[in-house]
Amino acid sequence: MTLIPAGSTALAPWALFITPESAGWAYAGLRLLCLSGESVEFTTGDEEMLVLPMSGSCEVECDGVRLTLHGRTSVFHAVSDFAYLPVGATARITGTGRFAFPAARASRSFPVRYGPAREVPVEVRGAGQASRQVNNFCAPDAFD
Repeated sequence: MTLIPAGSTALAPWALFITPESAGWAYAGLRLLCLSGESVEFTTGDEEMLVLPMSGSCEVECDGVRLTLHGRTSVFHAVSDFAYLPVGATARITGTGRFAFPAARASRSFPVRYGPAREVPVEVRGAGQASRQVNNFCAPDAFD
C-alpha cells in the first residue's frame, strides 16, 4: 500500500489529485473538489470517472448533457445520486460541497449517464455493532 500524506496531492483546483502513477496503482485514480458556488471545468483525458457528492449538490454539464445531482448532507446521511463521465470528455461542475471523482483508465467511451440514489445497491456487511453499510456506486451488476 502506498502512503500518500494528507495535503501532498493538491493540484488546483483539486483538493486531492491522485493518479495511477502517483499512487503506484495500475488503473485507478481519485480527485476531490471543494466548491462554494463556483464552476470548475476539466477534461477526463484517458480516464472515465464518476461525480460523487460527498456533501452538497451540484450541476454537471458534459458532452451537451446537463444533470442535477441532489447529493446529500454527508456520507453518513444518505446514499447519493451520481454522474458517469466518459473518456475524453470536457465537463463543468457547479455547486456547493465536496465531490469525489473516482476514476479509472479506460479505452472505451460510453455516454454521460445519471445514476439515481434509489438505484444504488446497498448491502450490510458484518453483524451487530460491527455491521457496516456498503454503497455499491457503479457496481457492474447495477450500472453497465
